[in-house]
Amino acid sequence: MGITLHATVAEALSHRQQPHIVEHLNQFETALANIRSRGLVEEADVVLWKGKGGQFKTKFTTKETWENTRHPRQRVSWVAEVWFSHATPKFSFIVWLATLNRLATGDRMQHWHAQVDISCSLCHAPLETRNHLFFSCPYSTAVWTGLTSKLLAHQFSTDWTTNLALLTDTSLEKTTLFLPRYAFQASIHTLWKRRNNRRHGEPSVLPALFLKHLYSLIRNRLLSLPTNRDHLDYMAKWLATR
Repeated sequence: MGITLHATVAEALSHRQQPHIVEHLNQFETALANIRSRGLVEEADVVLWKGKGGQFKTKFTTKETWENTRHPRQRVSWVAEVWFSHATPKFSFIVWLATLNRLATGDRMQHWHAQVDISCSLCHAPLETRNHLFFSCPYSTAVWTGLTSKLLAHQFSTDWTTNLALLTDTSLEKTTLFLPRYAFQASIHTLWKRRNNRRHGEPSVLPALFLKHLYSLIRNRLLSLPTNRDHLDYMAKWLATR
């Protein structure tokens, strides 16, 4: 634009307006033209941040700046099942990919490479899909059943769609959903890791041993939560279903 990095607003306004190929530079030119039309005032320059509703403010907020740099979309129905308080970020990330069906399962890999092995690494079923792996596969069924059958009681299911509907049910209390949600995320993350290890030649692990690892993982997460009544209830409920 021909304006130096450290120019004042007054110096920028003295710059001759010209068209640019890049659109955001034309937007700067338009903004400067609007200021020129209002006339200059003898005041010191100040830095303003564009906030909510296009209003300029002296105070910077990360949230409003983030909202101004993206195109907002309608919130998905499963957001609470993926992103919730005290979730483990790496678990949430894998569940987010799984919910979008973006994990590199056999059915997706066959579209990228016709010769790739598309069978399930855990049970050797001929076609590995997201719904098969979580939790229709005999291996993952045994893990999910041992982990949550008592916790979920009559609501227990190995069907992906049914579980997703349960864990996104906003009519249920957050305290009621924390344990099933966390168990769901821990199971998906660790099963996906186990599946990848098997595909790269690591020996199989019996479901019973895998379950012990998951028990410890979830117990340690509950112990790490701040001590309050709700979190103590989580631990009591978890131990009662073992």
